[in-house]
Amino acid sequence: MAAHCPICHDSGWVLVKVGEREIARPCSCRQSEAQTSLFTNANIPPRFHNMDLRGFKPEKEESLAKAKKAAEKFIADYPAVGGYGLLFQGATGVGKTRLLCCIGNQLIKEKNVDVVYIDWNDLTREMRSGEDAASRDFSNIGQLIQRLAMVELLLFDELGSSRPSPWVEDNIYFLINRRYNNNRITLFASNFFDNKVAGEETLSERIGARIRSRLYEMTRSVGIKGADYRQKYL
Repeated sequence: MAAHCPICHDSGWVLVKVGEREIARPCSCRQSEAQTSLFTNANIPPRFHNMDLRGFKPEKEESLAKAKKAAEKFIADYPAVGGYGLLFQGATGVGKTRLLCCIGNQLIKEKNVDVVYIDWNDLTREMRSGEDAASRDFSNIGQLIQRLAMVELLLFDELGSSRPSPWVEDNIYFLINRRYNNNRITLFASNFFDNKVAGEETLSERIGARIRSRLYEMTRSVGIKGADYRQKYL
């Protein structure tokens, strides 16, 4: 059977001459395999696979242009981001999820960062499965929390899109607080603002004061205005 890699013949190593000696170094194919694994494990929604910020066009909306610049700076500076992630706050359809996923895709591709994307609804649904003490599967929930708590970069989307029960809120606070204590960077996106807008609840009212307080210490808020871009195609 022919080797997949013509450089190392699938050994994963190449010999490089350094002075009078030959030393073994990892082949470039190993780098490609590592990135493939990172993309596979990142859980980024299929719609946003392979997207990057070059295709994100904010048009004439100033706040979107500023959000894109904040994302570009975060990627360029990472991991030297001063311990702060970003919190994108904007109405439905202004591009928050796309920004999160573009950042994740580029950091995997350019810096081999271990990334995981999670949606608030998916996480709370999984956690609610453990609320009934008679049927709790602590093993699965514990494994999920451990993965989200320890991954290098967490993309946490749709923050506060549903109101959590006290038990779920405690677990999400535990997750976020653990990332804070371990100096893990997290990027968040939410449809809710810190001040009431058109009678909507505030972010603090949706996720609880404890979690919002932690986010002040972990992120820099990036507000985004604009119309729902999805409606342009209806």
